[in-house]
Amino acid sequence: MQAVFYLTLVALISLLATGSLPAREFPSTIDWRLIFLLGSFMLLAEGLKGSGLIERIAGALALRARSLSGIYLFSLTSAFILAMLVTNDAALFAIVPFSLALGRRTPLNIRRLVIYEIMGVNLGSAFTPWGNPQNLFIYHRYHLTPLAFFRESAPFALLGFAILALLILVSKALFEEREAVPPTVTAAEIPVSRGKSAILSGLFVLLVLSVLRAVPVYISAGLTVLYMGSAERRGFKRIDWWLLGTFLLLFPTMSGLGGILSRALGGAFNSPLSVYGAGIGISQWLSNVPTAMLLSHATADWRSLFYGVNVGGLGTAVASFANLIGLSLYLKEAKGNEWKGFIMESLGWNLIILVILGGVFALFIG
Repeated sequence: MQAVFYLTLVALISLLATGSLPAREFPSTIDWRLIFLLGSFMLLAEGLKGSGLIERIAGALALRARSLSGIYLFSLTSAFILAMLVTNDAALFAIVPFSLALGRRTPLNIRRLVIYEIMGVNLGSAFTPWGNPQNLFIYHRYHLTPLAFFRESAPFALLGFAILALLILVSKALFEEREAVPPTVTAAEIPVSRGKSAILSGLFVLLVLSVLRAVPVYISAGLTVLYMGSAERRGFKRIDWWLLGTFLLLFPTMSGLGGILSRALGGAFNSPLSVYGAGIGISQWLSNVPTAMLLSHATADWRSLFYGVNVGGLGTAVASFANLIGLSLYLKEAKGNEWKGFIMESLGWNLIILVILGGVFALFIG
């Protein structure tokens, strides 16, 4: 994420130097409420990881099966549900290391399993406003109500899960992964701090209520920082400050670029399909979070933008931050040039889902 941070910083400096973003407008472009919410969720995710609660949930789901195909399906389910409840990066940090450990004890195709899990968190996180950064941005940028958001996100997430589950069945049929797997570790062996888990779960509820505008963000974020600062200081060291800093810089950067885009394209984004297609296409090389921020300056059609950037998270390795996080976690234990095989196989599976899911919602939007 350091490279992304510096690239964004260079782009911002260029916009300021050329006058494309007037310096006087710089402070007003940053949505500090959203920054506090995102930072609090990231901090809380570190606390939950430290408590062992997410790992216990992931382990309980993944180890209910006693066959390789069952492990694939339950791991996918756990990734999908965790991303829906917490955030996509927190779900990956919980489930991928657990899966890698499981792969050392069983004849799993661990590369394919991690790919399924990354796709699972990308689509599962689309269900809730707090599931991923682009949803959090869209929810606040367009001042949405919970009903309006869930009316669009629910069918998207459900269809996405159905397609992913079908992908597991196809994989089973193609690769004949039917042999039984003896239990090697149980969820009960994963230690959990009940006291910390209870407090962190309460803070999570408060943050969700802040997303829904039922609780002032300064209360939920303040309590989260206060608790983590007093009881879980290591969480501040583990948090991805580069990602948070990048997100902060993206506000003014995408504001400047969005103005340029809006002037250059004029009325090119008048149709829902044009917004939807741009969301998918631009995400493939810019990533879906900055794409959502960029296109928000050129369209008021949040619905098409939501579908575009969430479908757009599928595809290339840079299409979403979750893809990069999952790849990084996998490569920590990979050998040699394994990253090439991972990227190629991941691209293949992602394109299958992107074409199917993207085609369905293109018809739905059109």
